[in-house]
Amino acid sequence: MLKALIINPNSDQEMTSKIKEVIDLFKTEYIKVYVAGANSGPKFVFSEETIKETFDGVSKIIKENKENYDIFILACHLDPNLFELRKLTDKIILGIGECSILFSKMLGKTYSIIGSSDKTVKLKIDMTNRYGALDGLVDVGYPKEQTNNELKDDLLNASIDSLNKNEADSIVLGCAGFVGIDAFIESHLKKDVFDGIIVSMMIADNYAKYKYYKLKLS
Repeated sequence: MLKALIINPNSDQEMTSKIKEVIDLFKTEYIKVYVAGANSGPKFVFSEETIKETFDGVSKIIKENKENYDIFILACHLDPNLFELRKLTDKIILGIGECSILFSKMLGKTYSIIGSSDKTVKLKIDMTNRYGALDGLVDVGYPKEQTNNELKDDLLNASIDSLNKNEADSIVLGCAGFVGIDAFIESHLKKDVFDGIIVSMMIADNYAKYKYYKLKLS
């Protein structure tokens, strides 16, 4: 069985704990999944500057663990420093932004990304363009500030607003902190809602399954 390490690149330990809780509900067959959070860096990634600030903490985790894990999953939807981090090891490093965006595109679906705030809109568009998936992007939405609602309700409302502006086939949740809310939104919208952490785990698990299949044939 392969081992995967999900890395929260920001220093918000509450978010790291939330990721741990949700992944325990998603049962993988061919990988064992662990979670680690950076001990340094910003608590929230929302700019080019904060993206750069995550590098030292994440690179330290990868360097210290590259012999212990087969797959690393970067748990920030902006995929901070993904290409630079991939140079540190021959092991697979998945970005939850890349995985969720390309998964939606692979299914032939247009999509709206629901990010955390207006601060990340341009970064989301630039990232989507970098992955060659801009043709499927319909909108980048985000929750309204200062509401008394639960996060899941704010994200549902942001998704509805985005779809009312520009109809899309699916919603891509654009923050690791939104993990575990995909099913709630999908049940109300009747459209596919993709969470990057879950999609990344699914890809990693099926990669391991394929390796096992080839091992049996060899």
